[in-house]
Amino acid sequence: MLELFYSNRHETLAAALFEDLDAFAMREGDPFAREAVIVPSAALRRRLELDMAERFGICANVDFCYLAQWLWAQIGCVLPVPAHSPFAPDRLAWRCYRLFEDPSFGDSARLSAYLHAADDSMRYELARRIATVFDHYLTYRPEWLAHWQAGGSILAGSGAEIDARGPRLSGANDIQREDERWQRALWRALLADLARDENGNEKDPTPPAYRFLAEAPGFDLDAVMRAQWPRRISVFALPTMPPLHIALLRELSRWIDVRIYAQNPCREFWFDIVSEARVEQLELKGEADYQETGHPLLAEWGRQTQAQLHMLHELTESAASSERQLFEDNPARTWLARLQNGILALDEESAAPQPEEIAENGIEVHVCHSLSRQLEVLHDRLLDWFDNIEGLEPSDVLVAFPDLAVAGPLIDGIFGTAPAGASHERRRIPYRITGLPPSQANPVARALIDWLALTERSVGAPELVEWLRVDAIAARYGIDAVALETAQAWLAAAGARRGLRPDDLTADDVPAARHTFADALTRLYLGYALPGGGAPVAEWLPIEGANGSDAELLGRLTRFVDDIDAFAERIASPRTARAWGDLLLDALERFFDAGVAFTDAIGDVRRAIDSLIVAMEEGVGETGVSAAVIRTALTDTLDDPARGGVPWGGVTFSSLTSLRGLPYRVVCLLGMDDGMLPSLARADEFDLMARFGKLGDRQRRDDERNLFLDLALAARDRLMIAYTGRSIRDNAVLPPAALIDELLDHLAQSVVGKHAAPDELAKARARFVFEHPLQPYAPEYFHEDGRLFTYEPERAELARALDAGKTQPVARLFRAPLPQEDDVRTVAFDDFVRFWGHPARALLRDRLGIALVDAEAELDDTEPFELGFAGRDALAARVLPALLDAADDSDRAARERARRVARASPEMPGGATGGVWQ
Repeated sequence: MLELFYSNRHETLAAALFEDLDAFAMREGDPFAREAVIVPSAALRRRLELDMAERFGICANVDFCYLAQWLWAQIGCVLPVPAHSPFAPDRLAWRCYRLFEDPSFGDSARLSAYLHAADDSMRYELARRIATVFDHYLTYRPEWLAHWQAGGSILAGSGAEIDARGPRLSGANDIQREDERWQRALWRALLADLARDENGNEKDPTPPAYRFLAEAPGFDLDAVMRAQWPRRISVFALPTMPPLHIALLRELSRWIDVRIYAQNPCREFWFDIVSEARVEQLELKGEADYQETGHPLLAEWGRQTQAQLHMLHELTESAASSERQLFEDNPARTWLARLQNGILALDEESAAPQPEEIAENGIEVHVCHSLSRQLEVLHDRLLDWFDNIEGLEPSDVLVAFPDLAVAGPLIDGIFGTAPAGASHERRRIPYRITGLPPSQANPVARALIDWLALTERSVGAPELVEWLRVDAIAARYGIDAVALETAQAWLAAAGARRGLRPDDLTADDVPAARHTFADALTRLYLGYALPGGGAPVAEWLPIEGANGSDAELLGRLTRFVDDIDAFAERIASPRTARAWGDLLLDALERFFDAGVAFTDAIGDVRRAIDSLIVAMEEGVGETGVSAAVIRTALTDTLDDPARGGVPWGGVTFSSLTSLRGLPYRVVCLLGMDDGMLPSLARADEFDLMARFGKLGDRQRRDDERNLFLDLALAARDRLMIAYTGRSIRDNAVLPPAALIDELLDHLAQSVVGKHAAPDELAKARARFVFEHPLQPYAPEYFHEDGRLFTYEPERAELARALDAGKTQPVARLFRAPLPQEDDVRTVAFDDFVRFWGHPARALLRDRLGIALVDAEAELDDTEPFELGFAGRDALAARVLPALLDAADDSDRAARERARRVARASPEMPGGATGGVWQ
């Protein structure tokens, strides 16, 4: 039995799900029966768990799973299948990678030319992309793969055998025909590879889902009883379902009660509406035939949902099914409510509330000069809404970004630095960033991924210090924050810049590296062995630092550098999957402390390594893999999109897709700059689905448009959008994302009518737009109109001080202008770059001779080729005392000692002879 439930609200769908689960448990009479609920994301699973616990007092004995995994498990009840699908992209990619070892594979000039010129990383990147495309073929074009397996071609006139019953696609060019040939050959090679098990026995390589669909009509009752399928399954709020999965659910519904809870933004029949642009195209071709637009935004943004619901309707027609519907209007008196109700009714004109009844916008678009300004504006807006919207809590707010990784540090810098204390407590907003990629959010994973790149680059001194700031590493080597500052000062004094140890010399006239960590540690050990300094030893000048008990810190620092050096040597050569697993797990034990505080971070990386190694062993066997490929593969495994983010009790910052489909009273979309939504990314050039598309395909641009529609419909009280609309350099106007323009144009037409004059439309559009100045303390924030405001009293004080400075003299840094240099001199390019990198520091150093440096600023990762300001100063401090000790010019021994000190000093550029001190 198949039952569909439609609603435009998540809350209504959840209530229906809970009622059905409760009724089923009462009807079965077994309170311990397990229920299976299929969800699209970890975020929706978390919300259902919380809502279920609130309704029933507990959430237990419910298996939340993903559709593909659940279907694979049910197929495995009647067909022999492995634990994990070999056709999953993460496993298919490794098989493609191994098959690509033969550059002539597929007899394709384009593919062979690429593989001939590709390194391991490029080969794996191509394998990943092809595996993703094949995964789409598996679920959206099963007829193509079946035809390829039989040796046929899907393109008409390609010269290959074509079955009359198979697909026959026309309009392909020569490049697409060539792409089809090598993809057909690759698919057949993959099936041949899968046809042999680990013991060399032959087996049927056809994907189990295809075999299940072919054999399911012949299943008898005994086979079904042996399968022990569950009595029922609930599929909740999946934004998309491929045709293959829908077909599998239709077959399973003959023996399993399948309940699908789908979000439908419109209560009317809207599956034949088209966008206004499409209507114009059909009219130009003379093919317009009663096409309707309905609601223009729904027709433009909801194409993916339209195709999905259309396929579900076809599913109900071909299976024993029933359908329930429950739609609800938004009762608020805002333009946001009118927009949502217009989409629900498929009629903008009759939607409630009417324009004369609207009291608030509900939709705000803020134009700022940068992402940090957007966050500052957001902070003030949230404080205002908490004051004025009854019952609004931080947990009712979602803030989403197209690129959360870029926004993360800025969020902490603005929301995490609100003043403490009772008087400022109301300005502190609880928040959490969720859904960051683990390869960036997990410090253990981030460090390990950095180390896997050591075969391609050397290590800079600042980078080494940053690794020691990772808590798990610092605890493992016993280097706390205070000790790290001391070690940082030692490395700076010893001239450590870049490189773990000197590279092997390739020629007699090539000088040895002078600024590696090995070189710096040698100087420090000589300083410990020869207290009080002294003459240079060979090429090194002793550097005092590690005295007494500090010697233990020097030993721990050396051990860390040696361990990193040994790890870099071990990953220099390709290894098998099992060897990589042993090496990476050993690195976790060697470099990271296993304390309770780091258990979760290390455990996540360990599980990712285990999963990666299993997939590699299935795909590449004993083939050696380089560190660059492992680095990319480990990053992909860690950043599995299924993990996503989860809601919590404060303001939730997430990516656009992490919390898709969840309702919030306030939804804020930040960073909506031009090119973000829809993004400029395109399908792979060899993706035949992108060229020969059809209804129901999941295309990136349609998916992103539908995502924006889902977020707009998820807001209950407020929808805030912010983007960088002004250049921070010259205040030039910058456009927003295309969908923001479409939304503003629609709102303007809703206010004054479609046929209003351009100036009226511009005025109506400006009603929803807030232009913010560059500085948060600008006078516009303190005008009485209240359109722009701030909750930060410090900004008001600064604004008053700046305003007072216009009429009163202000204190100046210099009492008089600095003297101008009369002579025109040539400025070195490095000095030119350094000036624009930090003008104030260059002014103090070059014009006034004031060097403001601290231990952290002294560390540099660039090997010097000439003495800079700090180098000259430090070298003079070492050499001048030795020269001044000489009684007269005849004291050649003193001058010789000074020259030796100069040549061996860590400040000297690599390979220098000290001739400057002759």
